[in-house]
Amino acid sequence: MMSAMTLPALFGMLALLLHLAGYAWYALGILRGRTRPNAASWFMWLVGAWVEYRTFDAIDSHWTTSALPLACFLGCCAIFAVTAALQLAKRAAGSREVIYLPARGTDYLAVGFDLGAWALYVATGGAVWANVLAVTTSVVSFIPIWRSTLRHGHEAPGPWLVWCAAYLAMLVSVLAGDGRERLAQSVYPAYYFLLSAVVAGLSYPRLRRWLRGETV
Repeated sequence: MMSAMTLPALFGMLALLLHLAGYAWYALGILRGRTRPNAASWFMWLVGAWVEYRTFDAIDSHWTTSALPLACFLGCCAIFAVTAALQLAKRAAGSREVIYLPARGTDYLAVGFDLGAWALYVATGGAVWANVLAVTTSVVSFIPIWRSTLRHGHEAPGPWLVWCAAYLAMLVSVLAGDGRERLAQSVYPAYYFLLSAVVAGLSYPRLRRWLRGETV
């Protein structure tokens, strides 16, 4: 019979591998020109992912649940680097093609919330509240990608569906563990599952046309 410690480890590792696979798939889509990411949002997510990882790990530093937040931070770094490198290469070649979209007010607002959450953690040591604040306000950083995906369909559903599966695996790992803050830790995977599921749904042309009131 699978022990209580084995189950969190199994799903924690599954969450980690799925999350990394999603980033690899996403980066491949960028290189092939199939995905046109909003690099401004990815940079904001990079800042937010760092804050979320540090505060989440401070709640319970067991690797089975902290692995995915760490992978998220590293993945955001990689995607932003790939996107920025492609833009720089275009400019070096004399092309004016825009690989990514410029930063918007919502992006700066998202960074403000993340830095506020980090300041709260530093000032009070309250990792739980700081993490919940950083996670729940991350919806602001998803607004540009929701908008651009609805209008232009620049996202592919595959990576986002993989990330959804990763967050579900992380949720199982959290709930199956014996941590005292399982409810607070559940906010991260559950919330990001919902945010990512919206992007995945908007990636499908039929749903986009229906939401825009067009003939399906």
